Amino acid sequence: MTVANEQITDSSSYKGLSNFRVTVERLLELLDLEEEDEYGILRPTEYAFKTAMKLIVEAYDVLGDHFPKASTSTDDLGSITLNWKSLEPDCTVRLFCPSNADGQAYIYHYKNEEYKSEDIIAASTLVDWLEWFNPLLARQSIIVRQPSQT
Repeated sequence: MTVANEQITDSSSYKGLSNFRVTVERLLELLDLEEEDEYGILRPTEYAFKTAMKLIVEAYDVLGDHFPKASTSTDDLGSITLNWKSLEPDCTVRLFCPSNADGQAYIYHYKNEEYKSEDIIAASTLVDWLEWFNPLLARQSIIVRQPSQT
């Protein structure tokens, strides 16, 4: 696995556009990696990169200023993983974007020793799990998403 400037930081700090920008910059840094080494592919495939960008852009459109920053990495096939990690409480959300269309994008989430993975069919799945990642964000989103009563 190759990590582009991964730093242990608390992804639950919400600084909106700057967090989104950091995440996009980290994805772009993956494109600058050597194409491969003795262990396999380092640079992500075009498919993995486009899938990751599409999902995070759509998530940012919904979350706006509450988008958390993620670390990024690739595997030896050119797939991409984005990792959101909270230091308090111990909570993780991982988005896996496969190297090609034969694979399935999925979300892995962990909190308080409970974990599960779920296939991604739409960006709304990512949004739901990023809201779960931070309960305060989820409460704010519920208020924002409620239809107006007229």
